Amino acid sequence: MKGDHDSGGILQVFARLLMLPMAVILSGVDVLIRTLQQVEDVSKQGMEVVAGRQVIPGPSDERAQTTDVNAVNTDDVYSRMEITELEETPLTTNGNCGTEMDKDLHDDMLKLVRYKVLFVRREYEVAFPEKEDLVSDNMDGSAFTAWKIAEFIQELQRGETSVPAKWVDKGYPKNSESSASSFVKDGKLLGLPPEDKKYLRVYYQVLERYPREKFKYEEQQIRVLEEIRDKLP
Repeated sequence: MKGDHDSGGILQVFARLLMLPMAVILSGVDVLIRTLQQVEDVSKQGMEVVAGRQVIPGPSDERAQTTDVNAVNTDDVYSRMEITELEETPLTTNGNCGTEMDKDLHDDMLKLVRYKVLFVRREYEVAFPEKEDLVSDNMDGSAFTAWKIAEFIQELQRGETSVPAKWVDKGYPKNSESSASSFVKDGKLLGLPPEDKKYLRVYYQVLERYPREKFKYEEQQIRVLEEIRDKLP
């Protein structure tokens, strides 16, 4: 009996020795499985960031909270774009928002126009004094430019425009000995050489518009009849 007991104990010890490597193997497999699970979790988080959803762990809760990254970034971009557009949009002088000046003369309203005559010949560029005028005619920019250039040349003949300082330094325009007319007299500009009139330009801007009063045809007709009556013997 004692021999059987000793042999049974030896078998148990031997069985435990056989089970020891198996336990080590199972423990290693368990560690490997946990490592793979952690790698899988990290991969999922990376995919969520790429897809536009970022996992943000809470301070006291182990469960993850998701935040839509694309929505935040898009709203921020749009808000910056709106601020930029507001900063870059200037105001016109007549109070209307826009990036272009009002240069439209195609209407029958009374228009307050600010303009200046420019001389654009190279090395002699000059902007003459700015003026304003009321324009009631329906016209285009070319017609207005031709009108104001002709008016400017007529004003030069009256000798009321001073020679620009830039021209005085360069001795322009010079009076021609062969020509009966002079271009400069006593510091006043009387005209321009005919070949240089092509360098005249007109800059203008419509400042404001006003409705015109109705044409009083009957009153004008009565006034004309009165003038005819006064001229009769």
